[in-house]
Amino acid sequence: MTQENPELPPVEETIVNFRMLSDRTVYSIVNEATNQPMVEISGYALNFLFNMEYINTVEDIETACSGLSQLFRELIMEKLLDQKQMK
Repeated sequence: MTQENPELPPVEETIVNFRMLSDRTVYSIVNEATNQPMVEISGYALNFLFNMEYINTVEDIETACSGLSQLFRELIMEKLLDQKQMK
């Protein structure tokens, strides 16, 4: 898994304010059998970047989706292992 959080030098950053409910974006994956959410991605000013220069075919889309699947698999496994260690 590639995690990009480089150390940034101190800079003057703009403070951004959001409305608590109406500005929040939520994406959920719901289990159809139980109608319960299994995964939720939520936040403010979510930005999904797709390098469309390299996504030109259905095969490219499938490759990108496979990569996302692997990323989420690793994140979920990490969370599950952390949760098991806490018990």
